[in-house]
Amino acid sequence: VFSGKARQVEMTGEVYFEVAPDAQMLFKVKVNETNLIEVLGTQFNVKAYTEEDVISTTLLQGAVRVASNGKKINLKPGQQAKASAAQLSAKTIGQTGISEAIAWKEGLFNFQDANLQEIMRQLSRWYDIEVVYEKGIPDLEFIGEIERSLPLSEVLKGLKMSGVHFRLEKGKRLVVSP
Repeated sequence: VFSGKARQVEMTGEVYFEVAPDAQMLFKVKVNETNLIEVLGTQFNVKAYTEEDVISTTLLQGAVRVASNGKKINLKPGQQAKASAAQLSAKTIGQTGISEAIAWKEGLFNFQDANLQEIMRQLSRWYDIEVVYEKGIPDLEFIGEIERSLPLSEVLKGLKMSGVHFRLEKGKRLVVSP
């Protein structure tokens, strides 16, 4: 239940919103001390994990205004804003980018030009594991989708076929080696 002149929530992680329009009571998403998203009525996804350098807001329907470090950008459907400590930018991403942004909601990992570190951060969050790298990290990029319902062992089999080597220690520690 919201009271006052605004509906405001605070979040970290990743959240998909479907917000009912209410011109009398704006909907606001506070991501951290410097990032705020203002909404009238819309469908959008926010990705704001503390271990990531960039906060992404992807607009599916409606309109949102993304504010970061004193700068503001208005998004149209099919656009994505990226906010970092240094800048705020927006670009049109089309259906492929939208599918990637909301894949988690559909039960999928969607990797589009993702490097190994990006993939490992997602696996770490989903499977509740600690990822450790031995020596250098292989410079590989991945494209594709994997169901989130698969056990970690099956996901790792797929990555091994790409030349990445792993060993699982004590059930929760995944060591990546060259």
